[in-house]
Amino acid sequence: MLNRVPLVRRARGAYYGWWVLGATFVLGVLSGGIFSHSNAIFFGPIKRDLGLNSTQTSLIFSLVRAEGSFAGPIVGRFVDKFGARPMIIFGGLLASAGFVALSWVHDYVLFVVIFVGMVGVGKSSGLGQVLISAVNRWFIRRRALAMSICITGFASGGAVLLPLIAIGVSTIGWRDVMLYAGIFMAIAVVPLALLVRHSPERMGIEPDLPLSQDGKPAARTDIVDFTVRQALRTRSYWILFAGTVLRITMWGAISVHSVEMFVWKGMSQGEAGLMFSLMFFLSIPMRLGVGILGDRVPLQPMMGGGMVAAALAILAMLVVDGNAAVYLFVVLMAAEQGGSTLNWVALGNFFGRTSFATLMGIISTAFNLGMLVSPIYAGIMFDRTGSYSVVLISFVPIYLISGVFFLMVRKPSAPATARAAVYGR
Repeated sequence: MLNRVPLVRRARGAYYGWWVLGATFVLGVLSGGIFSHSNAIFFGPIKRDLGLNSTQTSLIFSLVRAEGSFAGPIVGRFVDKFGARPMIIFGGLLASAGFVALSWVHDYVLFVVIFVGMVGVGKSSGLGQVLISAVNRWFIRRRALAMSICITGFASGGAVLLPLIAIGVSTIGWRDVMLYAGIFMAIAVVPLALLVRHSPERMGIEPDLPLSQDGKPAARTDIVDFTVRQALRTRSYWILFAGTVLRITMWGAISVHSVEMFVWKGMSQGEAGLMFSLMFFLSIPMRLGVGILGDRVPLQPMMGGGMVAAALAILAMLVVDGNAAVYLFVVLMAAEQGGSTLNWVALGNFFGRTSFATLMGIISTAFNLGMLVSPIYAGIMFDRTGSYSVVLISFVPIYLISGVFFLMVRKPSAPATARAAVYGR
């Protein structure tokens, strides 16, 4: 027992940002597993239970993205001004209540209203970009590693919780799974949110400053923060904006239709759900790897390489037969997901901390609209043709164009009127 005391003391004396990171990681696990990646598991059972076609079912999950496109900048502004904690509590409890309510709903229209108005609003308000923004407030020098760990939480939810959700859906049914998941999330969210503090400055401590050439922490005057207006005037922001929107738009369809795509290639529903979960499991070491590298090497080649991997994954589904196509797809898309963290690392590295959530919210407005359209498009094409081939063919060039944007983006020069970092306001 005595041997454990120094470890406890070291944990208590550690930079508080690591506690924030730990809380956001666990919240990401719960949010990713319960509210985000579970869509593909719930898609088929909800479709059959409510007597819907693929287009109607896609609309349920797509309308959540439309809501997110409106909420993104507003949520970002609130986080920049008031901090992440109140948003996490509000959003987590609302989304949890929505899942509990959905377990009793049998009407399609009411299902859509609750899914969008409670689950969607709750998730976008407190369990998505808010968690990433909280980490960006606390880390500068180790931003790539910290953000990678935070976003790995979302993937870990897919790896750890999706098998349980898939088993639950096949045994007790999707309604009971939603009920119990909503109750569990409501219990967990408040104590985790209480660990998330606004900024190091509000706690009276120094942020995670980068090191100067002599190995000492850089002066605060060396850290430049862009205002929203200054960032929007740079070419770099719009190039990063374009690449990110294209990438996440494609992911909108992939995340909703993957399980059904695997069934289309010949897998059983249960096997397809487990393969979808495996994709997130494989992405975990890749996310952590790019997080470590992202603090040491340029981000652009890794971001561009991820898009090439995604294009190859799509080609595998088109030209390879049977389960082998699914195996290749899972491995290659895991590589794409591994590098996806770097979009937000680049945003933080380029433009700083104080306006990060707002700038991220503006990007989310566009990609949520894309994620509204792409699953519906995939559902319509499958209903018309009985195949995902046309959808997949159209995705290949879009992934490659996204990769070109990532290879082009460069860190902008500090504007002449840029303010030195004055955080914690």
